[in-house]
Amino acid sequence: MKIVVDTNIIFSTLLNSNSNIGDLIFNSDKHYEFYSCSYMRYEI
Repeated sequence: MKIVVDTNIIFSTLLNSNSNIGDLIFNSDKHYEFYSCSYMRYEI
């Protein structure tokens, strides 16, 4: 499944990787493909 992730979600996950969203993003790479805009690195 392909999922588009907003930069705010990525930033929140980096601040609190123990949250449910953090667990989903960091530990489910076999089930989901995450996509974001190309400016995400600059925004963070």
